Amino acid sequence: MRLNQNDFDPRFTHDIIGYNFKTMELQAALGLTQLKRIDWIIERRWENVKYLNERLEKFSSVIQLPKYDENVSYMAYPIVIKNPKETAQKKIRMKLEQKGIETRPLFGCIPTQQPAYSYLKDKYEGLLPVADFVGSNGFYIGCHQYLITEDLDYVVKAFGDVYDELLG
Repeated sequence: MRLNQNDFDPRFTHDIIGYNFKTMELQAALGLTQLKRIDWIIERRWENVKYLNERLEKFSSVIQLPKYDENVSYMAYPIVIKNPKETAQKKIRMKLEQKGIETRPLFGCIPTQQPAYSYLKDKYEGLLPVADFVGSNGFYIGCHQYLITEDLDYVVKAFGDVYDELLG
C-alpha cells in the first residue's frame, strides 16, 4: 500500500536528502528561548494527551489512540483508523477541518513514502506493511501546550459528531 501523494502536505514531502530541515538563525534563537520552558511544555502536552485519551477511549473500537508514555514528548496527537473504509482517513480529516480542528496526515517516514528515497522503493515495497497501513490510515491533531480544557472538549465533541456521521 502506498500513501496517496495528493494527500501529502508539501511541507512534509522531501525530494532531496539533507535539505529538508535546515534551521536558520531566527528559528534557532526562538528554539533557545523555548528551551527555558521545555519542562512546562512537555508536561502540558502530556496532560493534553492523557485528557484526549480518556475522552476518546469510547471510540477505541474504530481508532487506535496513542499509548501514553512519559518517555515521549508529544509533537502532536496521532490517531489511526483501525478498519478503514476507502478514503476514510481523508474524509474524517476533512470533516474535522470543517469544524475548525486542524489535522495533518502522518507524513511519510519510510522509503516507500518519500520521493527522496524513491531509489529504495523496489527494495522496501511490501516489506513494511504496518508502517504503510499507519501512513495511509493515520493522522495528527494538535495537543499543543496552549490548548485549554474547553478546546480539548470541543475536539472530543467534534470527533463524536464526525464519528456519528461517518463511522457510526
